[in-house]
Amino acid sequence: MANTASALLPLLLGASGGQVTGDVEPYSPLENLWLIVHKGDNIPIVMMVVIFGFFTYLALRDAFKHDRLIKEGRKKDILKAMQD
Repeated sequence: MANTASALLPLLLGASGGQVTGDVEPYSPLENLWLIVHKGDNIPIVMMVVIFGFFTYLALRDAFKHDRLIKEGRKKDILKAMQD
């Protein structure tokens, strides 16, 4: 098996012109992310991620508020806080 791989290596390098990497400068990670986000198919997915983050923030904010009320011994005030 190793003999076959060592025999194919010169063929692969020869097919690529002897260069393992090209002369093209790669994108930075932010540029690559920007290119992916701005493709038409990905815009709804990005919007869903933003909406998910917003509603997760709202839920955690209320959960911490309710936990604080429970620690203070005001468990009956949770329903009132939710209705305000």
